Amino acid sequence: MTTVLPGHPVALPVPLKSTTPLKLGPGLSHPAAPTAHTAGTLITDARRNAVYLELDTRRYTPRTHDAVLATVLRSTNDSYICAIASSTAPAAASVQASLPHLAFPQATKKTRPTLHPGDTVYARVSLANKHFDPELECMDPETGKAGGFGVLTGGMAVGVGLGTARRLLGDGKKMRQCVIRAGGEWTGGTGAEVLEELGKSLAFEVAVGRNGRVWVQSADVKTTVLIAKCLLQSEGCTAEEVREMVRAELKDV
Repeated sequence: MTTVLPGHPVALPVPLKSTTPLKLGPGLSHPAAPTAHTAGTLITDARRNAVYLELDTRRYTPRTHDAVLATVLRSTNDSYICAIASSTAPAAASVQASLPHLAFPQATKKTRPTLHPGDTVYARVSLANKHFDPELECMDPETGKAGGFGVLTGGMAVGVGLGTARRLLGDGKKMRQCVIRAGGEWTGGTGAEVLEELGKSLAFEVAVGRNGRVWVQSADVKTTVLIAKCLLQSEGCTAEEVREMVRAELKDV
């Protein structure tokens, strides 16, 4: 893995197919030659002829299809106004988005769920445009079913870095494959080791938003707080360090 700083030139991957166009991901610009405009870890994918920076920032910009945790602020005639918090940012200072009253599975004017200010929802970004506020939906558009989205009751939410949230959702496996394919060494694991280790001894529910918010619920408050503590302590650790940390925390349970 290579860490780059703003202004550093970026080496391009050797594509497996010469006809595959070059794809530049977040954190890079291409005025003349690919250059980093922010600090991050360089990830190259020769198979897709793509290069991007893995950024562990805390400011979230909504993107279509992203799963996020949002807080209901108020209701209008046809939608709920929600706040998409960026990691540890307060709801009032977050990006506002609309959640239509009928953007729930099989919802009608009579059967739609009634949400109240302060409620937390796990939703999907259905529309993201720089000219309009984002729009959310609490269902899978392909099946019309909940698909894990909806109102989250009980539990607690904590803020983590956006990079940590992406790895908890499985992006760490893709990053590992790209680094190994490029001949590098990956020590970060998949990023989901903390949930895997906790799941061996504890029963809990978790919802991870790409906006850096993680919701956790278990049978009792003590266990919920323990899981949230492990999630926060896992940031910046290697896979083995995470496993050792979780085992040490579970000794007192």
